[in-house]
Order: sequence, then structure tokens, then C-alpha cells
Amino acid sequence: MERLPSLSMTMDRAAILAWAGLTDDHNPLHVDEAFAAGTPFGRPIAHGMLSLSLVWQALRQGLGVAAPVTLEVRFLRPVPQGARVTAGGERRAEGGYHVWVRDEAGQEVIRGVAWPGEPGG
Repeated sequence: MERLPSLSMTMDRAAILAWAGLTDDHNPLHVDEAFAAGTPFGRPIAHGMLSLSLVWQALRQGLGVAAPVTLEVRFLRPVPQGARVTAGGERRAEGGYHVWVRDEAGQEVIRGVAWPGEPGG
């Protein structure tokens, strides 16, 4: 497969609060609008792992449910509440996939590499 499926999601308040509940991560930067308004971001930001979950979904859809994957990523910029992000990936010439999450402007918010198969194998 040359390209992984692209998946999009709006990081609305409901999604952020649901993720906070699932992960027990109630950092006020994510869930408290009054607190977040006083930060440089000006509003809540989505949990980085919520955005990364789209990469995992793209890998699962592209490679199969039980495919083991090694994933190495960098979180490059925050995703503010209300932003729409899209995840996907392309096969790399040297193996594995370049994976990414991009915002509406096309800027990468997460960048990394995924290697299908057992770690070290």
C-alpha cells in the first residue's frame, strides 16, 4: 500500500472532554476554558494523543487490525479546540511509512515514521 487512508476529525469540546474522561487527563489546559483563555493559546488545546489516535486508525485501516507497528513521532504544534485535523501517511523508499497529522492550513502538527512488523525485526 503506497498511501494510508486519510482520516479527519474536528477537535471540538465534546471530543476533548470525552478523551479527558477516557484517559483521566483533566489538565486545565485541555478542559477548562477560563484557564486556557489566560494562556498563550487563548483557548483549550486538544490532547496530543487524541490527535495521534487518528494515525493509529489510519494504520489499522491500511495495514489490518492485528498488524504490529513501531511508531516514532514528534508533536510539533498544539491543536486548538475547534480545529480540524487530518491524519495519513505515505510509503517511504527506505521502508515504513511517513505518518502525519495536519491542520486545516496543511501544517504538520505531528510528524513521524511507522514501521510495520515486530520491533527490531
